[in-house]
Amino acid sequence: MTRSVASSSPTRPATVHDVARLAGVSAQTVSRLIKGFEGIRPGTRERVEAAIAELDYRPNQAARLLRTRKSKRIGALAHEMFEFGPARLLRGAANEARRSGYSVNIVGVDGDDELAIEEAFRSFEEEQVAGIIAVTLTDSMRRVVERRPLDVPIIVDPAETLGGGQTISQTGAAMAADHLLQLGHRRIGYLGGPDGWLPSRERRSQFLADVRAGGGQIVAEWSGDWTPASGDRAGGVFDPSANITAVFVANDAMAIGFIHRLFARGFDVPGDVSVIGFDDIAEAAYMNPPLTTVRPDFEAEGRIAIGALLAEIEHHPRGDFAHPGGELIVRSSTASVR
Repeated sequence: MTRSVASSSPTRPATVHDVARLAGVSAQTVSRLIKGFEGIRPGTRERVEAAIAELDYRPNQAARLLRTRKSKRIGALAHEMFEFGPARLLRGAANEARRSGYSVNIVGVDGDDELAIEEAFRSFEEEQVAGIIAVTLTDSMRRVVERRPLDVPIIVDPAETLGGGQTISQTGAAMAADHLLQLGHRRIGYLGGPDGWLPSRERRSQFLADVRAGGGQIVAEWSGDWTPASGDRAGGVFDPSANITAVFVANDAMAIGFIHRLFARGFDVPGDVSVIGFDDIAEAAYMNPPLTTVRPDFEAEGRIAIGALLAEIEHHPRGDFAHPGGELIVRSSTASVR
């Protein structure tokens, strides 16, 4: 007895869908088995493998067929997608993709959970996205991205589309260092973000290098977690006997907490110590005093990343991209050293 299926003809190679119909499973199940996913029931695996043999299905042929059906979806993988920087970057990326006729599927994951990151990539594969952009802010996320074999273009980190130039974090940290040095500050403190975040390390290394190159000294360092509460804790251990005249805080949220605690302890900003932040969040202009900060163009970074990704998807020359840069916003929380 023969089985009536919509199988391939002599002129058309079998597809994933042919195999799925013959095996009585979904095309996603077939795709996952082919790609080595182990969490498939033995009975299901046997039916799929039998269908593959009966139809003489060739995964490489099917892959070529699937690639001819041009997807208009882009996958975006993000850690802490609601934090200021990642949120702005994703907004710029989504807007640029939409202008080019693509949609963006954003998946937020815990950047330290490698299993969750792997699952996110599997979901992108099943959706057959045309390309992927990964905002790899943590070391764990970057490790997963770099070891995964992918058959679609991927931008591992938007900053890397800039062709080896400085990242937004590095450019902004250099602006902060130059501003404080121009005001005459030489004994400077630094309040950084988590060590496991790549932007945190970039801001720290650039700021420390530029301060030292300009004749300054990093007198004290504190570590935070991007929250106002961690800035408040750092402000609680600020030691006036160290004669620190200025502090660079790696984001505005921590700067708000830091200044809050300094005022609670009787210090004046900028009279006793100048404070500069990073991000230019909406609240920065309405603090007391208004916060001097670096305004990075995260949205431009997102647009550039999508431009580079689409060039690979559509096989166009990538070309050169102008650095998105940033802007120093000088307000009342910094002043010349007294």
